[in-house]
Amino acid sequence: MHRIQWTALLAVLAAGPLCGQTARITGIITDTTGAVMTGVQVTVTNVDTGISRRTASNDQGNYSISFLQPGRYRATAQAPGFKPLTRDGITLAVDQVARIDIVMEVGELTESIEVKTEATLVDSSNATLGVVVETRRVTDLPLNGRNALALVMLTPAVRSQAGPTNSGFANRGTALSAVSINGGPGVFNAYVLDGGNNNQAQQSDINVNPAVDAVEEFKVQHNTMSAEYGFTAGGVVNVVTKSGTNERHGTLYHFLRNDKLDARNAYAAARAPFRYNQFGGSLGGPAVLPRLYDGKNRSFYFVNYEEWRYKRYENPIFRVPTEAERNGDFSALRNVNGVLIPIFDPLTTRANPAGSGFIRDPFQGNRIPRDRMDPVSLNVLPYYPLPNRAPTDPYTNANNFQSSIDETQSMRQLTTKIDHRISETNSIFGRYTYYRHRTDGGVGNSPYPDPVVRQRIDSFETHNFVLNDTHTFNPSTINEFRAGLARSYFPFRSRSYGLNIPEKLGLPPSVPRDVFPAISNGMTGFGTQYVGLRGTLILQVFDMVTMTRGRHTLKAGGEWRKLQANNLNKTNSSGVFNFAAGLTGDPQRPGGTGFGFATFLTGAVSSAQLTLYLGASNLASSYSAFFQDDWKATRRLTLNLGLRYDYQSWPVDRYNGISNFNPYAVNPQTNLLGRMEYAGIDFGRSARNPDRRNWGPRLGFAYDLTGKGRTVLRGGYSIFYPQIVNTSFFGNTAGFASTTTTYSPPGNNTNLMAFRFRDGFPYPPTEPQGAKLGPSAFLGQNVSHEESAARIPMSQQWGLSLQQKVKNWRLEAGYTANRVTHMSAGDYDLNQLDPQYLSLGLALQNQVPNPYAGRVPGSLGNATISRQQSLRPYPYYSQVAVFKPLLGSSSYHALLVSAERRLTNGFSVLVSYTNGKLLSDSIRTTAIGGEQAGITGYQDGKFNRRAEWSLDPTDVSQRLVVSGLCELPFGKGRYWSTASRFWDGFIGGWQINVISTVQGGLPVVVRGANNFLADRPNSTGISAKLESRSAQRWFDTTQFVNPPAFTFGNVGRVLPDVRTPGTVNFDFSVVKDTRLTERARLQFRAEAFNVLNHVNLGLPNASFSPGPDGRNQSGSFGMVTSARDARILQFGLKVIF
Repeated sequence: MHRIQWTALLAVLAAGPLCGQTARITGIITDTTGAVMTGVQVTVTNVDTGISRRTASNDQGNYSISFLQPGRYRATAQAPGFKPLTRDGITLAVDQVARIDIVMEVGELTESIEVKTEATLVDSSNATLGVVVETRRVTDLPLNGRNALALVMLTPAVRSQAGPTNSGFANRGTALSAVSINGGPGVFNAYVLDGGNNNQAQQSDINVNPAVDAVEEFKVQHNTMSAEYGFTAGGVVNVVTKSGTNERHGTLYHFLRNDKLDARNAYAAARAPFRYNQFGGSLGGPAVLPRLYDGKNRSFYFVNYEEWRYKRYENPIFRVPTEAERNGDFSALRNVNGVLIPIFDPLTTRANPAGSGFIRDPFQGNRIPRDRMDPVSLNVLPYYPLPNRAPTDPYTNANNFQSSIDETQSMRQLTTKIDHRISETNSIFGRYTYYRHRTDGGVGNSPYPDPVVRQRIDSFETHNFVLNDTHTFNPSTINEFRAGLARSYFPFRSRSYGLNIPEKLGLPPSVPRDVFPAISNGMTGFGTQYVGLRGTLILQVFDMVTMTRGRHTLKAGGEWRKLQANNLNKTNSSGVFNFAAGLTGDPQRPGGTGFGFATFLTGAVSSAQLTLYLGASNLASSYSAFFQDDWKATRRLTLNLGLRYDYQSWPVDRYNGISNFNPYAVNPQTNLLGRMEYAGIDFGRSARNPDRRNWGPRLGFAYDLTGKGRTVLRGGYSIFYPQIVNTSFFGNTAGFASTTTTYSPPGNNTNLMAFRFRDGFPYPPTEPQGAKLGPSAFLGQNVSHEESAARIPMSQQWGLSLQQKVKNWRLEAGYTANRVTHMSAGDYDLNQLDPQYLSLGLALQNQVPNPYAGRVPGSLGNATISRQQSLRPYPYYSQVAVFKPLLGSSSYHALLVSAERRLTNGFSVLVSYTNGKLLSDSIRTTAIGGEQAGITGYQDGKFNRRAEWSLDPTDVSQRLVVSGLCELPFGKGRYWSTASRFWDGFIGGWQINVISTVQGGLPVVVRGANNFLADRPNSTGISAKLESRSAQRWFDTTQFVNPPAFTFGNVGRVLPDVRTPGTVNFDFSVVKDTRLTERARLQFRAEAFNVLNHVNLGLPNASFSPGPDGRNQSGSFGMVTSARDARILQFGLKVIF
C-alpha cells in the first residue's frame, strides 16, 4: 500500500486552478468623468505565491481575470497619462465572482494611488445562492470527529438525515453523505474536490473526506448554479484543498477523546467505553532542490498525512450452553414454569404403527450418550464459551453469559498537491488523496468473544486524483482541461475467512471452505459470516473555454464520465445449517418437548441452505455539453444565461447478466401472460430505453439596486439531472449473480431430518444458469420488473434573495424552491389485489380450485389456492415487484435568512436560519418491505400514489445555526498588547469558538395494524398532539384504533401536527496559542460538544400494537426511551509554523 501511495505521489509531482474551484475578478474601468477606458493593463498578483495574471480592459471598459485560486490578492491598473492604481487587501473565496470597479485619475506614471479594498461581501455578478465556509472556520470551530465536511451543517437550506448535529464519526462517509441540500435527497448532491468528482459510483457516498488541515475552504451552493455544474438534484459542495506558498508552513497535531471525560447519557446505566486518537501533520511551501531548482513564484507543494484510531466496547448478555448441556445432559432442562423439557432421539423416528404420524424414543434420563453426538457438533463446541454469570431464570438458564467484545476502527489519509506554472500562459495542478478506513471487530455482529466466529474486517479504501491544465491563449481566451479519477475499493470478510474452518470441524468437501458455517440451534448465533467486496470507479474528462467578448464572459465546454461498479457479497457462503427443536421433540405431542441445541448435538439437520455467488459488474457512461454567458447588461445588472445537456446511459452488466420480468408478453412455454427476458437476447443491454431529453437551462440575474455594490437582488431558475447511479446502479440480476439451494427433509416433512451434519450437503448446489433458465424461470415465485420507459430524475430549482452590506456584515434574506421528479419511489408490487375485491373480506382466504394446478411449480401449482391469490393479475406468481421505479417526486420551499461577518479584528460570525417545508410522495432507499409489500402497498403502488403526498418523514420546518469565533483582545498583536513577554504567555493568544444549533423535530410516522391488510391504524378523528407532553407520553396514543378487517387505515404517511423532539445543542471550544518562536506557536484546544449537557430526546416509539379491543396494548407506544449524545470532551495539541 505504501508503494501505491508513493507511486501516486510521484505521478502528481510529474504533473491550477479549476473552474468551480476558483474565483474571478471582474469590473469596469472608467476615468473620473465616468467614461469607460479601453486598453488599461490590469495585473492581479497572489500575495502568497507571487504568481501574477494580466489582462486589459476591452472597448466596453470591462475586464475579467478567471481561474484565480482562493486566497489574498493585489490588483494594479496602468494606462498612459494616468496614475497607476493599486487595490490591496483583496480576498477571494471559492467560486466567487468579485466585482471590483476601477476609477483612473489623470497623472504621471511616477505618481501612484494605493487603495485598501474592502471585503467583497455581496455578489453583484452572480446569481448562484450559497455560503462559503472559509479556512478559519474549518480549522478553528469545535468539530467532533474532525470531519471537515460536517461543517456543511453551518449553512442555510441544509439538514442531515443522520441527525441534527455532527455526531462525530462516519464510516466511509455514509453519514456525511446523508446531508440534504435545498430539499433534495442526500444521494443527489454533487461533491466536488479541487474541481474533480468526489462521489462514488454505486451509492453516491462521498469518495474521500478531506482532512481538516488539508482544506482551504469550501462553498455549499444550493440554487441557480451555472451550466458548468451538473449531476445534482440538491446542491453542490465545492471543496478546495490547500496549496503551497512562497513561505514554508506546516502543522503537527494530536487530538484525543476518552469516555472518562464524557457525561453519561441520560438513558444509559453507565458511560460506554470509548477511546479516540487522531494525529498527523501538514507541510507546504515552494518546491526547492538545493543548488538545482528554486520554485519560488513558480512551483509549490503541499502534503497532509493523518491517522485516527478509536475503540469501543460492549458487554452483551445472552444464553450459552451449560457444562452439562455441552456433555449431552439435559436432565435439568426446564421451561419457564419449571417443567422438564423431554428430549427424544431423532434417529429413532419411524411411522406410528398404532395410528398416524411418527413416533420416536426418548433419551434415557434426558441425556444424550457421547457416542450419539455428531463429531462435527463436538468440534464446534469449543467455540461456545462457558457460563460466567448467574442466569436471570434458574429454569431456562437465560442470560447466563456476559461477553466483553471490542471494535477497533482506524483511518489513514494522505493528500499531496503540486502547483506549477510552466510559463506566463500555462499552469498545471495535480492532487492525489488516499483514504483508508479499517474496521476490525464484532460490535453489532456476533456477541461471542472468540474472534474467529465474531469479528468482521472491513477495509475501505478510496483514491481520488485530479490533474488540471489552464492555458491562456490571450488575455480574453483561456482553456481549462481537467482529468479526474474517483475509485473506491471495499473488501470485507469475516475473521474466519481463509482459516479452512469447515475442514477443521470435520465437514466433508461438499461444504465450501470459505468461512465458519452458520448454525441455528436455539442458542445465540455466531453471526452472519461474510466474504465480499464492492469496488467503484468514476473516470472524468472535462474541458472548458472561457472568453471575454465586450460585456459577455462566455464559457463553452463538455464532460465525459465513465462509471463502473463491481459487487460481490458472499453471505454465509459455507452454508446455513438449521437444527429445529422439533427433531428432538415428541412428534405426537410436540408442545413443550425438544430443544434445538440437543438436536445440534445429535447432528440432525432439519434444513439447510447453500448459496453460490458470482457477483455483478456494471458499467455506465455520461456525456455532457454546456454553454454559459455571463452578460453585464448594464453597469448594475448582470444576467447569467446558460444551457446544459446531459446524456446518461442506464447501467448495464459487463457480461449481460441482467434479467427482467415482462408482464405484458406471453410466455411461449406456458401461454400465460408474463415471462422472463434476458439482456442481449430479448432486449438490449438494459431493460430501460435511453432517455435523451435532459436539457438543463440556467437563467439567473444579479441586480445592484443602488449602484454602490451594497444592496443586490439576485434570483434565477435552473434544471439539473443527478447522477443516475445515485438511485439505481445494479439492475435485476436474478438468475445470474447467485443461486440458493435449499436442502429440505423428504416430502418437506418437519418430523424428518434433511441429512446428518457430519455428512455435509447430500448433493451439489445449483449453479447460476442465467439466460439458460428460459422464459419460465421463477414461475410460482417472486419476480422483478424494470420499467422500460423510465426517466432520469429531474430537479427544477428557483430562488430569489436580497443581499445587503452593512459595514463588515453581509445580511441576506431569500426564498428557495426545489421540485424533484422521476426520483426513486421504492419497489411496489404489480401483482396487488384490486381494491374492488376487498369487500369479500374473509372469503379472500378461502381455498378455491386452481386453474393452473400442475402447470406451476411450488405451492401455486397445488389443486387449490386462496381466492385472494386467484384474483391477482398474475395468480401464478407470488409477487411482481416493480424494480426501483422512478415515480417519486418532492417539493421543497424555504425562507432563508443569513448574517455573516468575515474575520475582522479577531471576530467572525455566521448565522443561518431556515424555515422550510418538504413534501413528497415517496423518498425510499429500501427494497420491498413494510407497507410496500404484497397487497398492503396501495398508496405506494399502482392504485393511489397521490394519497401518499404529504410532509416528508425527514422534513425539518425550522433550523437555526449560529457559529462564531472570537480572539480575546489580550496579548501581542491584539487590542491590549502592553504586557511583557512573560505575562503575554499567560494572557495572550486566547480564542473562543462556538456552534449552536436549534432545530425542530421530524413528523411522527405511526405504523401498525392487525386486520389482514393494513400497515396503518385508524385515527379517531381527534389530533394526537398533546399540549403537555413528556418522554413518557409524547403523543396521545388513545387516538389510534385497529381498522376493520380488509380496510385501509386512515392514518396518513405522517402525523401532520405531531413531531419528534427537537434539538438544542451548544458546542464550545477554547484555544490558547503560545508563541514558541517568531514563526512557530503551540496551540492547546479544549472542545466540548453539547457543553451544557442538554438532554436532547430521541425518537418516540411509533409502533401501534392493537389488542383484542382494537386499542393499543403496547406500554412503550408513544414513549421516548433514548437520547442523543450527552456532553463530550475533546482535547488537542497543535504546533503551527
